[in-house]
Amino acid sequence: MTQSSWPPRWLTPVPQSEQDNGDGDVYAKFAEAVCRVTKDSVASPAGKLLILRDWQKELLRHSLARREDGRFRHRTALVGMACKNGKAALAASVGLAGLTLGGNGSEIYSCAADRDQARIVFGTAKRMIEMDDELSSMFTLYRDAIEFKERASVYRVLSAEAYTKEGLNPSPLVIFDEVHAQPSWDLWNTLSLAGGARADSLLFGITTAGIKSDSAGQDSLCYSLYQYGQQLVKGEKTDPSFFFAWW
Repeated sequence: MTQSSWPPRWLTPVPQSEQDNGDGDVYAKFAEAVCRVTKDSVASPAGKLLILRDWQKELLRHSLARREDGRFRHRTALVGMACKNGKAALAASVGLAGLTLGGNGSEIYSCAADRDQARIVFGTAKRMIEMDDELSSMFTLYRDAIEFKERASVYRVLSAEAYTKEGLNPSPLVIFDEVHAQPSWDLWNTLSLAGGARADSLLFGITTAGIKSDSAGQDSLCYSLYQYGQQLVKGEKTDPSFFFAWW
């Protein structure tokens, strides 16, 4: 398995106080307490509890930071990493933590360019539930949804047909997998605007590297966000609501 380290090549600054006030440590503890490895790998056999690496814990601390008023510091996050770094397992654990800890009426979504890709993180989350007795007792599983009836909360899988996604009310998290493969801004913008209706909602994009241009020859969604993140790191722009980490 590829080994990442901390800090990444590009990283927007996050005040230590907001890291300490955030959800990163709680999400990490949740992952290591109940989330299990779903497939045999060089790193670990299937069924073993996750053991997060230090860089993964730091990523959670930085991306899930909270301001003094208790709200997420960031409304949008873009995280880029190489393949074989446990991206799906980490994202799935984040989704389940958000569903469990996010409060009554939470709506969590796993998104990607197509339904098969979107199902990778969502399917990993479902398998984690099936492998753990405590999680299995809490959630009801459906083909495209995980329901937490006690809190009237739900975790759903979505794909890129953005025109069908009006009326969503995501909080606290949208997990957007493989942002580089997204064909347009439609789904990203739809979910970003939908999350804006909630006081506390984070659009969390996680991706491997991809192409710079879309089918129309314009800068792709991911490359545009990547460039914006670089501008923030370099101090050319200021936007504390945008988190950027890129290995």
